[in-house]
Amino acid sequence: MMWRMKIWLGCISFFINIFSLSAQMTEKDTIAGKVHQIEEVTVNASSNARKVSSTAPMQVLSRDQLRQQGVTDITDALRRFSGVNVKDYGGAGGMKTVSVRSLGSQHTSVAYDGITITDCQSGQIDLSRFSLDNIKSLSLTVGDNDDIFLPARTVASAASLRLQTLLPELSEKDSRLKAEIKAGAFGMVNSFLRYDRRLSGKVSMSLSGDFMRADNLYPFTLVNGKYVSEERRDNNYIENYRGEWNMYVRPNVRSVLDGKVYYYDSFRELPGPVILYNNTSDEELSERNFFSQLHYQTYWENNLSLQINGKFNWAYSHYHDEGAEFPGGEMNNLYYQREYYGSAALLYTPLDAWAFSYAADYSFNNLSTNVASGVKPYRHTVLQTLTARYRTPHVTVTALMLGSLYMNGAKKGESAVNARRFSPSFSFSWRPWEQKDIYVRASYKDIFRVATFTENYFDRWGSRDLKPEVARQYNIGGTYGYTSSVSWLASAHLSLDSYYNYVKNKIVAMPYNMFFWTMVNLGHVDILGVEANADAAFRLAAKHRLLSALSYTYQYAVDKTDASSAYYKDQIPYTPAHSGSCSLGWENPYVNVSFHATGVSKRYSSVQNIQANELEGYVEYGLSLYRSFRWKKADCLLRGDIQNLGNKQYSIVKNYPMPGRVYKLTFSISI
Repeated sequence: MMWRMKIWLGCISFFINIFSLSAQMTEKDTIAGKVHQIEEVTVNASSNARKVSSTAPMQVLSRDQLRQQGVTDITDALRRFSGVNVKDYGGAGGMKTVSVRSLGSQHTSVAYDGITITDCQSGQIDLSRFSLDNIKSLSLTVGDNDDIFLPARTVASAASLRLQTLLPELSEKDSRLKAEIKAGAFGMVNSFLRYDRRLSGKVSMSLSGDFMRADNLYPFTLVNGKYVSEERRDNNYIENYRGEWNMYVRPNVRSVLDGKVYYYDSFRELPGPVILYNNTSDEELSERNFFSQLHYQTYWENNLSLQINGKFNWAYSHYHDEGAEFPGGEMNNLYYQREYYGSAALLYTPLDAWAFSYAADYSFNNLSTNVASGVKPYRHTVLQTLTARYRTPHVTVTALMLGSLYMNGAKKGESAVNARRFSPSFSFSWRPWEQKDIYVRASYKDIFRVATFTENYFDRWGSRDLKPEVARQYNIGGTYGYTSSVSWLASAHLSLDSYYNYVKNKIVAMPYNMFFWTMVNLGHVDILGVEANADAAFRLAAKHRLLSALSYTYQYAVDKTDASSAYYKDQIPYTPAHSGSCSLGWENPYVNVSFHATGVSKRYSSVQNIQANELEGYVEYGLSLYRSFRWKKADCLLRGDIQNLGNKQYSIVKNYPMPGRVYKLTFSISI
């Protein structure tokens, strides 16, 4: 305990000294205290330009695009991205995880307002924990692009999903209140409340919270040979509470200080897989998550910029099951995880064309449980990055080196071995013509993922000898962007990328139920793919626009571990060869309309591609109608959604049927 206390006192002292130094240097700012008029920036144009010029594949959905494309939640938004697989166990609020380019959910980092969210137990982030009502934009980056001023942990994954929350809109008033209520099929009710307040000229805050509950007792068809019966999903109730408090401080024109406190509380029944003659389930899962984080950023006159991030995370989960096979007739497994995280990064731009960045991150994670075989593991992680970028109007080149050090230990039992590695990445883009937004790009990234605590220690299937994954990513592609203020074609953006991923010692999580997983090492996996994205906006007439978006992915992801095995060159589990989405929206002065569809080809639930493991492909259609209007000096929105318009029965995870046709009605008011 003493050595840990000394480490933290040293870290606190280090950050205080840096903060004090930055404050002293800022006092010398010759423009402090003056008023500078900054031209308005359109967020959509900025994000579109960013994804077109990026040196690595980048997809962005702004808040307006989320509404225009009829997106209903975060996982629905991710289905609109190419190269993304979402695991969904069915029902509103059910567990949802994401995998990018068949690399697995643990290879995708999720950053919430710039700081990465972690789960040292499973390594998977349940995206149902976050509300789309509070999101300003979603972006997905594969590999490392030319945005180099980032914490080391953000680039320590194969892909990065970034969720940016809304900032207070207080340009015309000192406070704003927004309330929203959603009601839908199968007992779904979701309420949301947000309050923004300006506390002074340099300080503002926001407070938001939401509640959601759903019975999720939706019908489905069970086929048993020649017998067909109509069943209803059982033991699928869920309710969750979520609260968030944000503080925004702008000490001067060169500095930003943001703080966040987040709390999530969830209770859900776990319906279990649909098995013939045994559809009952008594499993339950309760989860709580609290974290607080701090972000500080400033820049000085000597071309140096500083970024500091800190975070504390606490998570609790309680798995409950009943049955005669358990002592006392029930099982109660409790898990507690804690994390302490700190990061500092420096950016140096000596010339217009050159920029250099160094980032160092440290985190401490531990996990404890009441399970008799629990070993109470802990891990120290040190990550460092050194990055260089060269950028001109025609060429951008970025090179990065990541150093990773993982030191494992356990208070009880034997710990997993330590791990370390240097991981390089490189990205490049070329703009042949200065007057046209056409870019050719190429990128390479070597990445290293150690096993999670669950994979190493727990639930009978964990192994301390589980080998870490090494993934090498190659990408080549091109982008095109077009905008016009006079043409009938207002904007168009196209991107096409081909990629090859080589994964050594790939860890595949096979679901036993919604909480326990079987871990399997596939020694060698080859992943070949092609991604295409397109969107366009058309001016039909005054106040009438047609908005379209399209994405497509082809993936050939096969196991090449053992040429003599029965599943050699078989597609890896839950990876479709073809997937895609499209949306078409009509904006008008009356009622805006959005029609959208997402679909995948057949997949297999196991490593062996046989008929018994096959999941049929599907296409799901949806329709959204929405209208914004003013009512008694209040801004209002009324929206109706129909999901799975064709009432198609399908499963994303085997034996977990998804809901049929779902209706949802939303009303929001802002004053």
